[in-house]
Amino acid sequence: MLSLNNNPNDDNIKNIPSDDSYPMVSILFAKNKEVGVNSLSLTILDLIRNDQIRCDIDLENSYEVGKKLTPNDMEVMKKITLRIANKGELKTSESLAIKLLKNMNKNKKFNLKAMAKQSNNSSIANKFEKDFNEFVSALNTENEYDGKNYRDILQNSKLTSKGKEIKKEWMEYRDYLKSKDLTEKYPPESVLENSTQVLYGACFDIEKDALKIRENNSPLTDFIDKDGYKLLNIIFNNALLNVTEKRKGDGIFYGVNDKYTIPGGG
Repeated sequence: MLSLNNNPNDDNIKNIPSDDSYPMVSILFAKNKEVGVNSLSLTILDLIRNDQIRCDIDLENSYEVGKKLTPNDMEVMKKITLRIANKGELKTSESLAIKLLKNMNKNKKFNLKAMAKQSNNSSIANKFEKDFNEFVSALNTENEYDGKNYRDILQNSKLTSKGKEIKKEWMEYRDYLKSKDLTEKYPPESVLENSTQVLYGACFDIEKDALKIRENNSPLTDFIDKDGYKLLNIIFNNALLNVTEKRKGDGIFYGVNDKYTIPGGG
């Protein structure tokens, strides 16, 4: 972990505070310090940003999912299509995320409504859980989450004094992401930087706030604009809710969110 930013009062505020992966930023500064489905969703967002997953959206206006899924939400999901390009080298966790999507959808091209319906199928949900376990294991190994890489900032699931210092820097960066004044003063200087900042917003669940004061100028930002990140989390949570096979003492708990249910449950 490399800390970069110590002065929030100049254009260094745009500097990313550490070189951790997007899922690890979310994990380290979330309440439970555990890997959840949002880690998978963040990985998919990054694959969209890097054009490893193509995103086609047949919607003009911004969209936001309400407190409960409605038939209109399902029709919106039908208009958001993902296509796996899978070009170039990938990290193991990224390859496993793509493998999970292929197994879940039985195809390289699918819309979110079709994937949501698949998440209600118990046999597909059982396979999803196994694939998700593999993804989580790879993510932990790549980042040495249980090893030496984070011992100096995290002990017994609590941040050390150094960890608290780095968290403070991340909170300052988060404040920049959602501050209209700071963003206008120190705007992103490229389409890539703009997309990256919105993706970091997703790590803190402020992606829509960050996008409101930035341009919607890439497939990733358009996906965020249509509440794609939230929809992915809903679909993946729903799949885990439909798992019927009993776990064999793997000790993993993902904190499944059952706030949203998808019509046509198994």
